[in-house]
Amino acid sequence: MSEKRLSALGKSMGRQMIKSWEAPQFTHFSVINCENMIAYHKKLPVKVSYTTILIKAVADTIAEFPIMNASWDDGTKIILHENIHMGVAVDTKRGLLVPVIKDADKKSLEEIHQAMEEIKKKSVKGNFSMEDLSGGTFVVSNLGMFHIHAFTAIVNAPNGAIISVGRMEDVPIIKDGKIVAGKTMQIALNMDHRVIDGATGAKFLTALAERLETLDA
Repeated sequence: MSEKRLSALGKSMGRQMIKSWEAPQFTHFSVINCENMIAYHKKLPVKVSYTTILIKAVADTIAEFPIMNASWDDGTKIILHENIHMGVAVDTKRGLLVPVIKDADKKSLEEIHQAMEEIKKKSVKGNFSMEDLSGGTFVVSNLGMFHIHAFTAIVNAPNGAIISVGRMEDVPIIKDGKIVAGKTMQIALNMDHRVIDGATGAKFLTALAERLETLDA
């Protein structure tokens, strides 16, 4: 038997996970037809990642549903944040970290792409600052680059919600009354029920799905 000592970061993550798991969480699922998203991605002048497209779509949809950008405050109040600071779950040399793209809804797709490129560089070196990791109000976790069909992620307390994205998959779909080959991906929206109710979460996820399915370059 061997042991692995936890780093200071590991201990901090453990405490944060316990705090996060204490929240009463529930999940909504949606299946996204990726046809327009793929066509949109191909037409872009700058080749961004699908995660970048997702972040932009999520941020723009949150702007329509302010409660999705809220956080729980120890039973006394719910804080409605004015700024949408998007956390992005990434695997780094130091383990799982959530760097933050500030004011994501006010950024263009290219600006979010540049922020993601900077996150990639820092992920390799593992040299994120506390400023890079602080202030997030919502999180996107994308495992679509792996063989992951679908998953749910724990809400990062005190945030009210987190989006989890699985891989694009080849599936038969109905189009104009005929069965054709298509691609879909599953999205899970995990929420803190103290902050967000089921109907609001359903409306938000429906609006996000419609945004992604009607992307047009």
